[in-house]
Amino acid sequence: MADIEDTPPATQPLPTAAATRLLPGQPTPATLPDPADLRPAGPARRWTWLLGGLTAGAGAVALTLSLVANLVDPAPTATPTAAVTTAATVPGGPPASSGPAGPATADYTTLVDGCALLRPETVERYIKGGTCTAPTPVGGATSSRGMWTSKDSGYVDAQVGVMLSPLAVSLYQQMLTTGRTTATGTGAKITDDRAVPGLGDQATLLYISYSGFGHVDLTAVRHNALVTVRYSASTHSGPALKDVPGDTAEAAAIACAKDVLGTLTTS
Repeated sequence: MADIEDTPPATQPLPTAAATRLLPGQPTPATLPDPADLRPAGPARRWTWLLGGLTAGAGAVALTLSLVANLVDPAPTATPTAAVTTAATVPGGPPASSGPAGPATADYTTLVDGCALLRPETVERYIKGGTCTAPTPVGGATSSRGMWTSKDSGYVDAQVGVMLSPLAVSLYQQMLTTGRTTATGTGAKITDDRAVPGLGDQATLLYISYSGFGHVDLTAVRHNALVTVRYSASTHSGPALKDVPGDTAEAAAIACAKDVLGTLTTS
């Protein structure tokens, strides 16, 4: 009888473990447009837009904070966290500043209260009879904000803010891009878009008009400080409201920005 060869069965390869599937990165939520730019059209609804000025100010703060969240966090530095102070803790109130502010060499660390950002002379000239409210800073950002309204001879709305951040220059560029895109995307016209020399390190002024009514957006950056101003004003023309001349509104916004830069300190 032939020998039966005892051959062991061939070793079957073990199934390869399933490769780990990498989930795609989640998209960053799109930045919402500033509610102040989505204004109702037509003179008959002018008051609805004007009385929404305070809500628009909150939207502007949310926009700034969302831009911060969408940027990469910088490496830690030895710069101390800035503290917000009130005007009462600053001897003599905010320093007066009516001239251009030059480049800074050190981080700003202290901000005054929102209603102390503008000098009384500026309020008297461009927001005559105006009252101010200062919202509480949100999102943990080092910021200060004041909003003035007046019905003395028509309607004036001025929203002024400043934020300290190591990302101030990047935020400055993003806010300009967002402002231009939002304006044109909602059918508004940008009738003025220009750099303002001698105002911080960089500054840009936009005059945005929608259905015959406009406002000025002025954004400036000086070292780690980002300054934003929105100004609109109307006077009565019979029963209707009529915008003040564009050059007057622009002069008001520039004066407000100079005041804010004059309050910044490094200690």
